Amino acid sequence: MALKKLKVPYEHMFSCDIDKHVKTQILENFPPAMWYDDLMTRDNGSSATPSADIYIAGFPCQSFSAVGLQKGFKDKRGMVFYGCADYIDCKRPRAFILENVKRLISHDDGNTLKKVMETLEGIGRGAYSVAWKILDTQEHGVPQSRPRVYITGIRKDCQRAEITFPEPLERVSIESFLDPVKRKPTLDILPSKSHNAQYVNVKRVMKKLTKQGKKPLTKTFIIDHNSSPKFCGHMEDKVMCMTKRRAAGHWISSRGRPMNLDEMLRCQGMERCFKQVVSNRQLGGQIGNAMSQNVIERLLIKVLPAAGLVSPGRRLVDHWARSNAKKAQGSIRKRGASSSTSLSAKKARQARS
Repeated sequence: MALKKLKVPYEHMFSCDIDKHVKTQILENFPPAMWYDDLMTRDNGSSATPSADIYIAGFPCQSFSAVGLQKGFKDKRGMVFYGCADYIDCKRPRAFILENVKRLISHDDGNTLKKVMETLEGIGRGAYSVAWKILDTQEHGVPQSRPRVYITGIRKDCQRAEITFPEPLERVSIESFLDPVKRKPTLDILPSKSHNAQYVNVKRVMKKLTKQGKKPLTKTFIIDHNSSPKFCGHMEDKVMCMTKRRAAGHWISSRGRPMNLDEMLRCQGMERCFKQVVSNRQLGGQIGNAMSQNVIERLLIKVLPAAGLVSPGRRLVDHWARSNAKKAQGSIRKRGASSSTSLSAKKARQARS
């Protein structure tokens, strides 16, 4: 979807996912030449396994996440990283992008990230220039707090430029990512009492915010209402990190309802440009488990030219930076107009007096 948005032609060589619902959705919309159910059983050295120019993978995060058991490479899911590295070693794509949770950096006192980097830098005795950086979705044009580690590599024999990462943009409001208010919410509009935790969470947070004078009915707060009451958090004017576990969306205080699928897509930098062939809950889980498209787009703008995967004269348009600049200019004009109106009104009052 990111490549389509950037208008870069591509061939989808293969995909891999162990989730049958993900497979159904991808095969319907973005069918690859080859499909693999399990990355760990793929024979990367086989001539039947396709070679790709750019390899992108998000290896399982549960082994490193703060909400998991943090067993790292002792967990078989953590070992999937080595399956990714094996493909890179066997097929030597011109470039790769790997993604994981922020906790990867501090896991095992930094030793896990050290092993990851040593493995990637050791491929072909240093065949790749490799770099990593934390990129947070909310700093790249979309109002979601989602810090992730992105590791990029470019094969040195085709490298045209140094590896760089996109610069942060001014943070944006969540309002333009949400559907308009259809009915004015009240403090009595709550999740059903049959969903006890949701009901208790929303009622408690709305009461707390109101007591603090925050006006949650007119200002937007996103509430993690599907969590246990002990860990229920909330954020103002942005959504907390979306996950597979929150497939039904978070609660929107200014709308009196959970986020819908289109709002969830927008908060991942996506749009509904595909056919949905799985249930709403399954798609919601896939949205929460995906990489943020806005970050991938901005990263590809850096990686593709550096790896010689677009012609030297080709300029890739950074839609997120352009949109961010327009919103900033609009905000300045609006503030300027408000100031002028205020001054004019003041002069008028003085004239009348």
